[in-house]
Amino acid sequence: MTDHIDTTRRSLLTSGIAGAAAAGAGLAAATGAFAQTAPSGTLEGKVALITGAASGIGRGIAEEYARHGASVVMLDVANPSAVPPVEGFRIANSEEFDVAFEAVRAINPNVAQIRGDVRSEGDMDGAVSQAITRFGGLDIAVANAGYVRWHGFADGRALDWKSVLDVNVWGVANTFRAATPALRQRGGGRLISISSIGGRQGVPGNGAYTSSKWAVIGLTKQAAIELGPDNITVNAIAPGPVDTPMYRSEGQMAAMGVTTAAEQDAAINPMLPVGDRPALTPADIANTALFLAGQAGASISGVSLDLALGYNAIYTS
Repeated sequence: MTDHIDTTRRSLLTSGIAGAAAAGAGLAAATGAFAQTAPSGTLEGKVALITGAASGIGRGIAEEYARHGASVVMLDVANPSAVPPVEGFRIANSEEFDVAFEAVRAINPNVAQIRGDVRSEGDMDGAVSQAITRFGGLDIAVANAGYVRWHGFADGRALDWKSVLDVNVWGVANTFRAATPALRQRGGGRLISISSIGGRQGVPGNGAYTSSKWAVIGLTKQAAIELGPDNITVNAIAPGPVDTPMYRSEGQMAAMGVTTAAEQDAAINPMLPVGDRPALTPADIANTALFLAGQAGASISGVSLDLALGYNAIYTS
């Protein structure tokens, strides 16, 4: 069922190894099963709404949820002019959203595409209504949509602060607000926000973005306390560097004082103790979002889960 409306740790660890054990296979066979078993229906029967789904992390989560059996509602504003322009970076456009939608539909036909703005109460209420109409309800909402303006703290102006906070803080709160009644109707569910390592420490040059990502963690914890009695878990994922257009943009590089991706990697890699990878991928974040949405994450709520190749080891608390 599809609709256009005007973008590692998996359950394989359980399904692959358990399946091999049930067949009486040894450890070597179990390892082979883990490597070859197709994704299981971790989210079979679940309906997920993902914002900012046209590219990057949002698209990655949409693909992973679809791969594991969820019906997916992809929402994105898909219009670079919807936010003030940023030198060296733009949000995804309509054509890119269409490409992302087709990629998810190729994985699982139970997907809907909505062009909507997380800042609009009407758009988010409408998105939830569409999820209910198309797929019968809503179980998971991932508030991923984000926006950035790079500036030093003393140089920030009203445009910088308001435009970033409107998307990154109100957009998350608005997504959670709209989704909550539908999750209650299902007897519970999962709310997941995307914060950042910038929400765990100060980051020079990131201005309002850093403050917004701290706020995301705060509102996530508040929602976890208030919605827990409804059997709704609420968690944040705080990624480190992720290989996305935002991270690889001229604006981000300028904020880091570098001019090329190679220089960017050389600057950050000494602070990434896990392996020799230059950055995370959207699939890494998607795996964590899958864990929080699945049964394995049912007892986890109110956390900010650092996903940063060990970068978070430098935090003092």
